[in-house]
Amino acid sequence: MNARALMGPAGEAARSPFQVEIVGESVGPLQLASGVPMHVQRSIDSVEASDIVIVPSVLLRGGAGWQKGRYPRIVEWLQRMHARGAVLCSACSGIFLLAETGLYDGKDATVHFGYAREFTEAHPAVTIHPERVLVISGAREDLVSSGASTTWHDMVLYLIARYAGATDAQEVARLYALQWHQDGLTPFIT
Repeated sequence: MNARALMGPAGEAARSPFQVEIVGESVGPLQLASGVPMHVQRSIDSVEASDIVIVPSVLLRGGAGWQKGRYPRIVEWLQRMHARGAVLCSACSGIFLLAETGLYDGKDATVHFGYAREFTEAHPAVTIHPERVLVISGAREDLVSSGASTTWHDMVLYLIARYAGATDAQEVARLYALQWHQDGLTPFIT
């Protein structure tokens, strides 16, 4: 397998070990916390199982902070996916939603250092490591959190290495000029 096989040549269907779908509460437009518009392809009601679920950065509106309990259907769906074997991953503030599942209670996670205090107040049962880029938790290493919006690169490279092999992850990193954040987030905190 190589990077080209993982993504597929331009204009051709990929023979990738990954089938990526954008899933949400309902089909239609969705704006990510970064402002990037997405189109939800499938409703959570139509997805019975998944190997990997990635929760992107969630929108924490204008200093209002995270409001627990806003997405009960998604929380239930995430719990169901995990019970059926899915690895649950979060990028940056997506950990707020994953933590609502209760699956992180007593476990380690990371979040952008700017959200660390708010996260700890909202989820005191989770040990937060804002200095780390990636934190892998759970008995099956089935909970993966990345610390900042752009550290999703590290998370994706980790997942490629885990499921397709280190050589493929290195090739994808080289193809897209991605660097692992080997020093963590500490250089950005100080």
